[in-house]
Amino acid sequence: MRERIIQATIGNLPGILRSEQPAAIDFWANWCKPCHVMAPILRDLAGEFEGRVIFAKVDVQNNQDLSDQFNIWKIPTLVFFKKGKEWDRVSGVKTRRELRKILTKLSS
Repeated sequence: MRERIIQATIGNLPGILRSEQPAAIDFWANWCKPCHVMAPILRDLAGEFEGRVIFAKVDVQNNQDLSDQFNIWKIPTLVFFKKGKEWDRVSGVKTRRELRKILTKLSS
């Protein structure tokens, strides 16, 4: 089974953002407990929105340059992109329902 959430880095994130599909980028860290709460929700939604939204995650501990570039001050933070531009962002733990609503709008 193919991984539905891409591990984003400084090398591949520009290509993800240039895609025709909108993208949801999860900024997280392994030591972040709220990030671990969000992980299964995002995995499920990545399956539900497969082919409509690209899901990627950025480990802020190993990609500080990307955290700085996107002004990430707290995690988890999800940044949504459409046509290569930031469309919306949310921070903290969100419910599946809240995220599904955002992703439905993003992908329409």
